[in-house]
Amino acid sequence: MSNHKEALDFFGKVLIEQVRDESIEDWERILGGKMKDEESQQLFNEVQSLHSEQLQLIMKLIPKVVDSTLHHFLWTLEQEEEVNIVITLEEENPINIRENSDGLAGELYTEDGWISRFSSKQKG
Repeated sequence: MSNHKEALDFFGKVLIEQVRDESIEDWERILGGKMKDEESQQLFNEVQSLHSEQLQLIMKLIPKVVDSTLHHFLWTLEQEEEVNIVITLEEENPINIRENSDGLAGELYTEDGWISRFSSKQKG
């Protein structure tokens, strides 16, 4: 595997595991009543009035909302030339991930995309 591919995959793995999956898990904990802060408890109390089908729909929407946000974030990184994300693996020179992708937002999807390869959560 080339260092450029490794750098891109390193960024994708961090993004999926530490941002996407953690965000989804936060909302699972909030809607499951496991978060103890006042705002989370208030949201939990509000969803208690929903039917189980409605709550299931909300749970299904959470990954989709997170994925949409990540898509727009990556699209913005791709379009804004003044913003650069560089990855340095070991002793290598910094690698600009935008320059090593056919499209950052597209890296999320497909059967060999970042979500499929790195996520422990359902696909949105």
